[in-house]
Amino acid sequence: MRIAIIRLSSMGDILLTSPVVLALHKSYPEATIDFYTKDTMRQVIEDHLGISRVYPWNCSSNNGLEDMLDQLESLQYDHIVDLQNNWRSKRLVRELSGKIHRVNKEGIRRRVLVGLGWNILRERHVIRRYYSCISDFCISPLEEKIALPNTDSTNLTPPLSPETLATDFIVWAIGAKHFTKRLPVSIIAKTLQSIDHHVILIGDSSDCQNAQSIIAHLPKKHRVTDLTGKTSFLESVELIKRARLTLANDSVMMHVASGTGKPLISFWGSTTPELGFKPLSNHAKLITAPKRLSCQPCHTAGRSSCPKKHFNCMMTIEPGIIVESIDDALKEL
Repeated sequence: MRIAIIRLSSMGDILLTSPVVLALHKSYPEATIDFYTKDTMRQVIEDHLGISRVYPWNCSSNNGLEDMLDQLESLQYDHIVDLQNNWRSKRLVRELSGKIHRVNKEGIRRRVLVGLGWNILRERHVIRRYYSCISDFCISPLEEKIALPNTDSTNLTPPLSPETLATDFIVWAIGAKHFTKRLPVSIIAKTLQSIDHHVILIGDSSDCQNAQSIIAHLPKKHRVTDLTGKTSFLESVELIKRARLTLANDSVMMHVASGTGKPLISFWGSTTPELGFKPLSNHAKLITAPKRLSCQPCHTAGRSSCPKKHFNCMMTIEPGIIVESIDDALKEL
């Protein structure tokens, strides 16, 4: 049996497909299971158990999508699992002969939640929506747990010195794709001023300026290490695996942390857990504005700016609450 899974983006959504990959692998251990995604996203899934091969879409090529279509057609899959369900994925599968299984993203119901505040979603978590579309041929039950990439062979770069990894530390993943999903720099800095733990800041190159602003607001003798823009995705995963605690926005790193089984604190602004992306962990503390705002959630994925101009969904989160949550999480260890 040959199975193709299509999820082109984004990193968090791709990581959330891992329970479906595992269920298919357990159902058909001898099957070939290939994954189709953007070339910039392949590292999220290619080391997962059950994946035979990742076929990347070369986004920088004008013919990248057509090349992926040719690859799909040539391999003659028995089942094509479309977990993207947009015009690109529909273009890829429309002429294939295998049976197509397409996720119901409940787009209208999610927009009702955003626009009216009514939660009428049938499936409350996205992994259940993913599993629903393969339930007619997947034998194994869904395990509601994130399967993390294998980082055993990851070569750590110089910033990740043995001395750094040997000490007890907290990871704070300060980034997120959209502005309205990021906890403001001022709140992070005030929180760090109030704790005495070794904290490692992680993020991609777009987070470096925010990290520098955070560091600038700290006393000279602080215990914060800035590794934003200095670690690969797999190195960041390894850091989170070794951390005592992770703090993260609604982002791929939040889902990575949920897969470790260790304490996690997540922050929610323009998106809310009701949309179906809350961390799959019994050790997660979810922090939102102290008073639920009528404008929450304001988008299904996040925005580049606050449409109300006040950003109170994040700005009203008190550093003291975060400090208290950190203390409570570390007491559990």
